[in-house]
Amino acid sequence: MATISRSRNDLDGHVLAFFDKTTDETTVRLQPAVLDEDFVGAGHSSIPAFGSPATGYPWVQKTVKTSGSPSVAIIANSAAGIVACALDATSEAQEATLYANDQLNWDVTKNLFFEARAAMSVLPSVAGVEAVFGLQSAWAAGPDNASYYLRFQMNGSGLVNLQSKDGVTTKSVSSGVTLLAGAFHLFRIDASNLSNIRFFIDGTEVSSSGAFTFAAVPPQSVLQPYSSVYKASGTGVGTLQLDMIQAATNRI
Repeated sequence: MATISRSRNDLDGHVLAFFDKTTDETTVRLQPAVLDEDFVGAGHSSIPAFGSPATGYPWVQKTVKTSGSPSVAIIANSAAGIVACALDATSEAQEATLYANDQLNWDVTKNLFFEARAAMSVLPSVAGVEAVFGLQSAWAAGPDNASYYLRFQMNGSGLVNLQSKDGVTTKSVSSGVTLLAGAFHLFRIDASNLSNIRFFIDGTEVSSSGAFTFAAVPPQSVLQPYSSVYKASGTGVGTLQLDMIQAATNRI
């Protein structure tokens, strides 16, 4: 299948990226600060634990457990590279999180874009099993306890919710899209207009005009890529797979 490129522009018409018209996946980003992660190569074979980041490597993993085996790990020999965050059926509080060790570098107020290709290979099995991915402030026990975020979320099913928390307003709105287990989709957050932050799934906007705004300013508006599955108790399970994560902002 041929890649047909089109440009993605800011409100003033400046080109910020090129994307594949067929898949809507961004192929080239032109903003000054860019993260483009495909989880490809031997360097991803062992993701460092939180608190002990590896020099030059953007990710750490955090697992919370008592006796079970939640995990954050690369799927060996996966085409184009895939990392999985997984809970198991042990009845306890568990978390499996991939994040930037609380290095907050991505400012929502500076033409921020976030994009991920993701799937739930195991859907959240019961209410209280929560999967989130997007941008968030420093780690907190339970993703809903974070101070600030812009993200996609699922809780107890494959229904995708759109969520924001800016220190003034906390919002969660259904996208109307329900994922099937194992099906990858392309998710994008466009914060180039803070009075109308837009959420997309597979190139189709799933947010209503003006429904999401973001009132926080630096330093509170500066977030990190954050992907997690979590449960406070019980035997529920869920596995989030990430094939790609991109983020981009302007510097000023």
